[in-house]
Amino acid sequence: MGKSKWVWLGLLMVVLVTGVASVTAQSSVPYGLKAGKPYNGTKLKFLICCLAAGQFAQLSKLTGEGGEFQQLTGISAEWENTPYDALQQKILVEATTGSTYDVVAWVDAWGEAIKPHLLPLNDRIRADRINLSDYPNAYIRAASDSGGNIYGMPFRGHPLILFYRKDILEELKLPVPKNWQEVVQVATAIQQKKPEMKGIAMYYRANAGQNLFNWVSHLWGIGGDILDKDNRPIFNNELGVQATQAYIDILRKHKVTSEAAPTYAETESSTEMFQGRAAMWVGWWWYWARFSDPKTVVPEVMGKVGFAPAPGWGNNPPQTYALVWPIGIFKNSKKADAAWEFIKYVSHTDVQKKVASNRSDLSVADNTIVTFSGMLDPKVNEANGGIPRVGAQVLRTARTLPLVRTWAEIQSVLEVGINEMARGADVRQTLNRMARDVDAIQRRAGYYR
Repeated sequence: MGKSKWVWLGLLMVVLVTGVASVTAQSSVPYGLKAGKPYNGTKLKFLICCLAAGQFAQLSKLTGEGGEFQQLTGISAEWENTPYDALQQKILVEATTGSTYDVVAWVDAWGEAIKPHLLPLNDRIRADRINLSDYPNAYIRAASDSGGNIYGMPFRGHPLILFYRKDILEELKLPVPKNWQEVVQVATAIQQKKPEMKGIAMYYRANAGQNLFNWVSHLWGIGGDILDKDNRPIFNNELGVQATQAYIDILRKHKVTSEAAPTYAETESSTEMFQGRAAMWVGWWWYWARFSDPKTVVPEVMGKVGFAPAPGWGNNPPQTYALVWPIGIFKNSKKADAAWEFIKYVSHTDVQKKVASNRSDLSVADNTIVTFSGMLDPKVNEANGGIPRVGAQVLRTARTLPLVRTWAEIQSVLEVGINEMARGADVRQTLNRMARDVDAIQRRAGYYR
């Protein structure tokens, strides 16, 4: 073989090896992201709040300038840190009149007013073979419409958890409650033996719908509901009266919570347990990081808090509220394809596991994760004391609030009424009045005549 042929053969081998290496490199892009950086240089704007939340703080760094996401795709994202109280209104304004933002995250109950202004993601989900069964049904339902269109991927989500003082229950030889009836029994026993401590910290104040969280677990658990299949109010039927009476009786009849509970929201009631004044509390799982923080809890509480699934009703499977933030793409965005890469990244189970298991900086530590595979991951559970596994158990039967465009008005009626009942108003009469008010809201909105 002549010298020139050897040169050409050598060049051919170089081309082949380089090509194979290039294909291999492109096919090895993680998280299901597109190879080859087709959207290199794209800058996205993300409408969101609350960057102090550990998960958001970590993800904003990973997807910002110089972060892993930009290194893999050439795309960077600017996270808008809108105050939470202003976020819903800002989303609605942007959805109807704006073109500033590409990506948005919203609280599940806001969705019906927002979804018409977002791109459906079904084709993208199908094309990228995303396994939706790895996400809780409640999370997917909250991001979908009645026609099966999916407008968001689960991004941040929370099951409700029963936090309890392990040392107190062990000392008094009391079981961990599995339902609200047992909660009352255990709380009563605690107060009999330790009169300086309340059995459970409850919250009945009207504050962004927080006093509904434990109410709906009573209502759904007994077999009741807020609205029927035609979106008519039914929470004042006999099941609703029984469930609501039991919820109010924790305060007014059994007196196993602070008499100030009608003035407590989530923050004040959790503080009761942080400070050692209550033995149990039901709240979101992300509070686990705070119960593990010596800057938050008093020394006699530190290291003594256990957790279990939030209580249900009797022997029925618990049906509790699962709060979720879906993340979607505004119709007005001109960067929808790059925005989808961003959504795939932040909702991917491996990225979520990386964030949830990170304890290198406790100021941004956060056990929040949205996939079952992530919640059951050994490393994630080791980093978070096992609470993700318990969260997965809760989310198997959890539900979302009614997906109606009138929810903000309905929520206002419900939370005010619950606070009135906590302050002494008659349960049946108040529920009937609330139902009339909700019925008027639904008629005005055209759900029925």
